[in-house]
Amino acid sequence: MALSTQEMLLALRAPNAHWLAALVNALDEALRDPEFGPEQRALVQQLLSAGIVPASVARAAESRFERFEESFGELGPTPAEGEWSALPLPATAPPRPKLTLVGNAAA
Repeated sequence: MALSTQEMLLALRAPNAHWLAALVNALDEALRDPEFGPEQRALVQQLLSAGIVPASVARAAESRFERFEESFGELGPTPAEGEWSALPLPATAPPRPKLTLVGNAAA
């Protein structure tokens, strides 16, 4: 059964759709990554079809994801809590001039 975009958007509005939102977000990022190839897509489809993730696969995935998260730490230090406000803000576009509508003087 293929869902329309409107049906998917409605499903994401449900109060209990947090996991659905997380999975859709992760899937969107994966599908944009050229390294997420047909073999990996087939594995995801197989897991969804099976309806269960074997415990050993879940543990291996968790371990791999931890290494992935650690790789971000190798990029350099991140600001500690409270230090974010001290970071310079990105340059913004200059404000657009305000337009004033002039009515007809005879009105």
